Amino acid sequence: MSSYEAYPSRNYANKVIFLFLLIFLMTMSGLNPINSFSEPKKSFSVVKTLALPDSLENNLADVNAPFGVGDDVFGRVGRKNTPLYWHIPKAGGTSVRDFYRDEECYGFVWAASCPKGAQCLRMTELKLYEKFPLVDTDSIEGLKHSKSLELVQSGFADIISATRAYDATDILFDPIHQGRMFAIFRHPVERAVSMFYYLQQATWESTYNPIYKDITIHDYARSSVTDDNWMVRSLAGKADSPGAPLTERDLDVALEIVRRKCVVGLLSNMEESVDRFSSYFNFRKRGMQLNVKKNPKCKEYLKSGSNTNLHPPLQEGSETWRLLEQKNGADMILYREAERIFKEQKLLIP
Repeated sequence: MSSYEAYPSRNYANKVIFLFLLIFLMTMSGLNPINSFSEPKKSFSVVKTLALPDSLENNLADVNAPFGVGDDVFGRVGRKNTPLYWHIPKAGGTSVRDFYRDEECYGFVWAASCPKGAQCLRMTELKLYEKFPLVDTDSIEGLKHSKSLELVQSGFADIISATRAYDATDILFDPIHQGRMFAIFRHPVERAVSMFYYLQQATWESTYNPIYKDITIHDYARSSVTDDNWMVRSLAGKADSPGAPLTERDLDVALEIVRRKCVVGLLSNMEESVDRFSSYFNFRKRGMQLNVKKNPKCKEYLKSGSNTNLHPPLQEGSETWRLLEQKNGADMILYREAERIFKEQKLLIP
């Protein structure tokens, strides 16, 4: 009998040890031997786990990158970093804007979409209209026009807001004049429900469609006009491709941006979120000077909000809820990660 046959138990033990070593090495290298893509890879939000597209990697500062000389929002000349608010529709963005823009609160110059009735794309120099720069940072054409006016490089705006996160980063900013992203996140299903009821009556919006008036929320959830992973598309540069398939790379890019380059706020924790923004960007000193926390008007922005619309709630777990959840599967993964990072950043941002 050969030595191999004489000691079968030893051979089996060696195989078991080898298998455990293999699984251990795969785990340490970040590979999941069961399902590599079912859950996002866990990591501290400021640790680089993925190389982003060049414009995102170089034009957006990491959350933990030190602020430089001239970065104070009140000393705009020579500033190298500009706060970039990623405006996720129906997630409290208008409330955050009004809170920081109102003279009684902070009085910041906030660049966003073009004020109604203004001819922003015809402007040949940067000008203000009631604290709003006459620019449009929510469209590709407007972003390119704002770039030609050197909106970022001039330091004209204290804060820049944009719905198209990837495009704004790619067009407006550069490695010398970087953006520092912050955003308020909302549960994707709740956001989709709010968007539906808002669009039923928002005749002034470019996205208004009279079809919304004659359908139910369940019809909307089953239709092709439903929001489809809006957040991931905005971060991955696919804002103009609703309904087109997303890749795992698209989701990975979105997750990496939120983990490493975004100060995360949650609509469900609005006051804590805004307080964290103010701490991170060193707004607190001005807030204390203006006694913002005791000003009823400022508190109302965060408590009741701006541009809100009351609507019937959707029961969690209902068929309609599940339909919307399925259509926004990638956004659901991103939102759960945002919730985790929100808790994590509490240790990073006092």
